[in-house]
Amino acid sequence: MSSFKNIALWGIGGENIGQHILSALLADGSYNITVIARASSKSTYGPSLPIIRVSDDLSHSSLVSALQNQDVVISAVGSAGIASQIKVAKAAVEAGVKRFIPSEYGFDNADVKNAELSPIFRPKHELEKELVELVKENPGFTWTALATGLWLDWALDVKFVDIDPEAHSVVYWDEGTQAPSMTTLPYSAQGVLQVLKHPDQFNNQRVFLEGFAASQKDVVAELEKQQGVKYTSTAIDGKAKVKEAMGILDKGFDLQAAFDTVKAELWRPEYKADFVASGKEPILERVVDMPKISLKDVVGEYVAAHK
Repeated sequence: MSSFKNIALWGIGGENIGQHILSALLADGSYNITVIARASSKSTYGPSLPIIRVSDDLSHSSLVSALQNQDVVISAVGSAGIASQIKVAKAAVEAGVKRFIPSEYGFDNADVKNAELSPIFRPKHELEKELVELVKENPGFTWTALATGLWLDWALDVKFVDIDPEAHSVVYWDEGTQAPSMTTLPYSAQGVLQVLKHPDQFNNQRVFLEGFAASQKDVVAELEKQQGVKYTSTAIDGKAKVKEAMGILDKGFDLQAAFDTVKAELWRPEYKADFVASGKEPILERVVDMPKISLKDVVGEYVAAHK
């Protein structure tokens, strides 16, 4: 496959991975970047970036027109926008786009066990099945998903993984020793960039990133060291928590219960979020050169930013 040059970005209006992907692409300087946005979107992207507006209902014709002459579409939509991606992907096929990178940036969503666990993972699982079918019908079209593990920088900022760096407290899942794969938002954006730079190596598959692996106890120990304070701790039974969350979700969607299923993905070993230890392939860091990051550095950046 020839190299990629023209990159369309979809769903980058938030403050998470989309903005970091945009920053990485701009810093690299090798690509022509176009932002695709709904007509009613109020997000801003900088004065020099071309923006193509599509209809708010994402009509097929408006998407096909917007994606003309693009080599790659990178999606960074949040959970609310996951369902929009199949519309974008089908339009990309018709427009002659070579590669679609869906908004995954998490775990092994192809694993049925993970899809059954969480309503947050399930739509991504279903999208991948549709992408596989699109590739069968359209050999010139490809996709690549990136499983980036936990963004520890984000998780510390929003206190997502039952570690509160401001209150200096932690709720351990079980013994707190399960060590999933971790990255950061900027690191994950570099992973996207590397996929673009190696157009023949990651066709029609999920690639796994692991900057480092760390348990709750590892993270807390590093926070205690750098903050100079001892954390208070409690513990929960992970299996019981999963059963509780699933019972709630059986009755209808509940945001907190859904979040608990994501935590279970991280802290329960049966869901295999420890990509290297679980034997997931391919591991991006084994194939391309990636920046080096460590638990110490990520915690250090958090502590420095919150003094």
